[in-house]
Amino acid sequence: MKKKFSLGRALIIAVLVVYTILLFFPIVTILLTSFIPSEELATSKGFIWWSNNMSIDAYKTIFQYDSYIDLVGMPGLLMGFINTMWLTLIPLVVGMIVAGFSAYAFSKMNFPFKEPLFKFSVILRSIPLGAFGVISFVFFSAIGWTGEAGYLPLLIPGLFGSIGTMFFLRLFFDGIPNSLIEAATLDGAGFFQCFFKIMFPLAKPAFIAQFIFGFVAGYNSYLGPMLYLQNQPRFITLQLYLSEIRSMFPNAGSENIYSAAAVLGMLPLILIYVLLQKYFIEGVSAGGVKE
Repeated sequence: MKKKFSLGRALIIAVLVVYTILLFFPIVTILLTSFIPSEELATSKGFIWWSNNMSIDAYKTIFQYDSYIDLVGMPGLLMGFINTMWLTLIPLVVGMIVAGFSAYAFSKMNFPFKEPLFKFSVILRSIPLGAFGVISFVFFSAIGWTGEAGYLPLLIPGLFGSIGTMFFLRLFFDGIPNSLIEAATLDGAGFFQCFFKIMFPLAKPAFIAQFIFGFVAGYNSYLGPMLYLQNQPRFITLQLYLSEIRSMFPNAGSENIYSAAAVLGMLPLILIYVLLQKYFIEGVSAGGVKE
């Protein structure tokens, strides 16, 4: 049976269309600008939407005339991408496993002060960590984790997991029947076997959803690298590079270079979401296997 057309339905569709246009408008603008020649941008008195001489010169410039090539032996964009990847993925993957262990313990195991400890963890999660930025910097400076070792504050704390991830995973684990764990325990399975052979496969969408959230946060992180990686070109991250690109290409008409760098910076996030979109939606919406 066909749905009846109504004014309300038409209004909703119109709002969604307008929202979609507004959402993609900046991205399309940046993409088009990246292909416009610098000469046209420098001589134009207004904004240029299109050029008959579209080229990829801006992309070539980023990889051929970058000051980081002389400093570290490779373009800054590439160096920033590599550093961003390992500074994001190592603490993210290890931290998710640690948070998963904690969530599994809180969900399926009995131990003294279980619920008070969980409530205390949730309270800690509500504290704005940004307020402790200066205190953290002073602490890490005192133990020598700045300068050439400035990557350690960005790497080590994340290895211990996130309270937010633990909280989310526990809610998911609570929906998995206890009978599965009890049966595996009777068969001789231990903590790690139950986790990796039962809990992890069933909660894979939840882990992937948390992976996407964590990856986006780490990939876009700017404040931490700015505090701890100053004057360390070997450890420059992608966000630091993008913030410096205007000073590296200060000439008029360099807007295409800035846009090209932004486009290249967005590609990994778009690719991650496209590949993992199905699992992301499942992980956010599903509540686990119900008894």
